[in-house]
Amino acid sequence: MKNLSLLLFFGINLLWICEGLENYLAHPLYPCIKCLCHARTGCWLRQNCARYSISEKYWRDAGALTTNGRDTRNSYRNCMWNENCIVGTIISYTEKFGKRDCNCDGSFDCKDRLAIHLFGDECENPKFNSTYARRFNECAAQVGVSTMLDVEGHDNCNAPEVE
Repeated sequence: MKNLSLLLFFGINLLWICEGLENYLAHPLYPCIKCLCHARTGCWLRQNCARYSISEKYWRDAGALTTNGRDTRNSYRNCMWNENCIVGTIISYTEKFGKRDCNCDGSFDCKDRLAIHLFGDECENPKFNSTYARRFNECAAQVGVSTMLDVEGHDNCNAPEVE
């Protein structure tokens, strides 16, 4: 009976902790986010991506996802140590500005998400350095997302929203 009580206690707590946070690790955009993070840090760990590119303001702008469904004073820090929450934050942030075609190639894709991740609302004609482009393309070849150039877009590009 004691074991059943403990199992029930931990099961309820696990449900409470996981409440409200979608499984972003199974999201169709997960491969894109992996490449975006790898381009930004050169590392495959999303926690490093968070450490180097997700400020508390970015996290709040993305909707302040939490690992337990409730906002606490440690929610930002807890999210930045949780891969699912990090991926969800990046997806939410890169969708915040609509389907912005930052490089004016006619589609809203992973390259546009990288531009939004790095440059926010001012993502037009993104100029990625060769290191970002090389890292992104290494990953893109493995997961099947389109590759990119060091400089994307053109002179008349004003990042229209894609339908």
